[in-house]
Amino acid sequence: MKQLFLIIAILSLHGCNRPEGEMIMEVADKETFEELLSIPISEQPPPPPSITSGTEQISKKTIKTGGINFQSQDIVEDYQTIRELLPRYDAYIEHENQSRTKERISYQLTIRVPSTVYDSLFVTFSTIGHRLGNKYSSIKDVTENYYDLSTRIKNDKLLEKRYLKILESATEIKDILEIENKLNQIRTDIENLQGQFNYLGKQVSLSTISLSFYEELPYVYDASQRGGFLAKIFSAINNGWQGFLNFVIGLIAFWPFLILLIVLGYFIKKFRSQKN
Repeated sequence: MKQLFLIIAILSLHGCNRPEGEMIMEVADKETFEELLSIPISEQPPPPPSITSGTEQISKKTIKTGGINFQSQDIVEDYQTIRELLPRYDAYIEHENQSRTKERISYQLTIRVPSTVYDSLFVTFSTIGHRLGNKYSSIKDVTENYYDLSTRIKNDKLLEKRYLKILESATEIKDILEIENKLNQIRTDIENLQGQFNYLGKQVSLSTISLSFYEELPYVYDASQRGGFLAKIFSAINNGWQGFLNFVIGLIAFWPFLILLIVLGYFIKKFRSQKN
């Protein structure tokens, strides 16, 4: 009961229009300090209705996500088409991954786009490619969570101001240290809530589209991966041919030395003929 009375007294002091000096003197009472600091932050009274009430209009907040998977006939061309589309919608690639095997080339793209043009870009992406494999789109309503975080941040900031006013009137070291400890806790809560709110706001303002597309590569015979007598013969023929080509290339690489040998041979032969 005493604690409830204390909370009401604090709210009254915060809302009245009396001179600031008079309010500070009343709050600065030692007993008031001790009982106020004994109340956990989670149980602190919310700001008065006159402070928190406003004309803020609540609008629906949603997170849009979608994905498309398709097969491409020319993956380089389709990739370039996607890159050229992005600036038209103020979109960008947040994550990109390319992989290649003997059978196919694949791309995985994570694209962020303003939620206002998400539907238009999603439909445009659906028309790209040779064969559509899979397509999905979802909307998640986060209105309640969005405004709950916003309200909690505002209330904690008002609570921070309240403790700062009390700190100005504190005279004893013990009270000052306890108030600063409370302020540190409040500011930590504000930082955590603000981080969650910023992340949620980004998810709301920027929708996500995941693109996955691939191109099947033509089959190439690889004799080295096969066993058997014929496979070994073909492999030996191929190795012999490659060896011959390397030999020819080596001779071509040494052409200055060949010319030098020919010139030396010519002069040596000429010298011997004159001697005879």
